[in-house]
Amino acid sequence: MTQDVLRRLAEWSGRHPVTTLYLDVDGRRFRRRPELVGRAEALLKRADDGSWDREAERSVRRDADRVIGYVSEGFDRSATRGLALFSSAEDGLWEPIQLPQPIRDRAVIGPRPHLLPLEARLERLEAYCTAVVDREKARLFLTEGGRTVEASSLQDDVPGQHDQGGWAQARMQRHIEDHVDRHLKRVADALMGLHKRRPFQRTILAGAEELVAALERELHDYVSRTVVGRETLPITTPVDEVHARVMAWMERIEERQERETLDRLLSEVRSETGRAVAGLDPTLSVLESGRADTLVVLFGFEASGVRCPRDGHLATGGTRCSVCGSELVEAPDLVELAVEAGLRQRSRVETIPQSPELAAAGGIGAILRF
Repeated sequence: MTQDVLRRLAEWSGRHPVTTLYLDVDGRRFRRRPELVGRAEALLKRADDGSWDREAERSVRRDADRVIGYVSEGFDRSATRGLALFSSAEDGLWEPIQLPQPIRDRAVIGPRPHLLPLEARLERLEAYCTAVVDREKARLFLTEGGRTVEASSLQDDVPGQHDQGGWAQARMQRHIEDHVDRHLKRVADALMGLHKRRPFQRTILAGAEELVAALERELHDYVSRTVVGRETLPITTPVDEVHARVMAWMERIEERQERETLDRLLSEVRSETGRAVAGLDPTLSVLESGRADTLVVLFGFEASGVRCPRDGHLATGGTRCSVCGSELVEAPDLVELAVEAGLRQRSRVETIPQSPELAAAGGIGAILRF
């Protein structure tokens, strides 16, 4: 997933509808493909309101077949946690995007690709750098947009051991260690140079434990602050294995952020500090006032309500808009509309897989900006 792909989708123009499907395919929650297919089919069915003419309806049906086929057997689950699929069969649009992190389920059929969730995900997607080192070599990998590539490598000539003893052996050992130290300083400089050219937010250091510790002491401050993990890997590690290790760190960090966000929300609500709210009505209220910094939603939480077609006001009930007085219309997907309202305000959205506490608090809440 890159800005170029997003720009191309944003500029798309065609005569037929575009089917957009976002699907959480995280194997920690959904182990079987038939379960994914069933959820995708339900989302597409609900998104199709049947208002198309015959030609458009034919295109929409073809889109559904293509999307379901891809969910069923078209992607590798080992490194994919979310899908964003865009299709307009009659106009030749097909853009499947595999995401390294989960994304909220959503299906939309309309004149253009529905890009808001993808834009929000791209803004949050952090770049990782992995440095694999030994005493003579180093390989630097970048993981961006769900893909890992080897960005650079370097090698230094470090003298080998010899079998002399005594004073000569000790002097040679100091000579060798001096070369290793200079090698690690070069690696640290290379990491800083890469950070300047292609900024990354997280760093993983890999190699023998003593070398990783020594390298970390040489890092420039900007890079040192990004270190999140350490691994023991040989210098010959293939890129696929590096990618798998990075994905595992991403998952751990994502889970930690989810726990921290949920704990903060529940703590603020219980303490009645005024810095957070829970429940659908209070959350809709702070969204409307633009005060939601982080929106916290329980996975699978759904609710229906009403919305104002004129100003976008959302509510759990009523007949007239409290803002402009217009007649309200039904909103069967009120939670998704609330999420999209948060995304438009640049709120962070955290989907919590399981939480009895959040369920008891109403399934949704918000940490406030002010």
